[in-house]
Amino acid sequence: MEIVAQSVGFEVDEEDEVREAGFSEGADEPGFTLLIQRSDYEPDEQDISLGFDTYCLVSGGRSHYGGLRRVERDAEMIRFLFSSQAAAVLGISESLTVRFEAPTQSVEAYSSGLPGILDWGRETERPILVGF
Repeated sequence: MEIVAQSVGFEVDEEDEVREAGFSEGADEPGFTLLIQRSDYEPDEQDISLGFDTYCLVSGGRSHYGGLRRVERDAEMIRFLFSSQAAAVLGISESLTVRFEAPTQSVEAYSSGLPGILDWGRETERPILVGF
């Protein structure tokens, strides 16, 4: 699957204690959207037992904790490789290539913030990051 994202961003929400990186196909009409979030606090025993001790993928009203195996970045695109389980839950293919047609500053903020979301929590769910 390949998309062109016209809206992209990264945010640290101190009030809700969450970091979030996301993009969508359209600037006005969202089309396909993928948000990747993690909490800013350490997971407690309940979070760990429920599997909430890693990043969360959100798309189309569906969510899945963990599930990214590899994320590759170059000057033109970012490619996400998902586990088969994450792809099935989110209703997407296991490979997603995103090309950005968004302001450079927004793309840079996304690219800079994304590793800090993915390299957190349960080590077995941390994807291989290439080009970051």
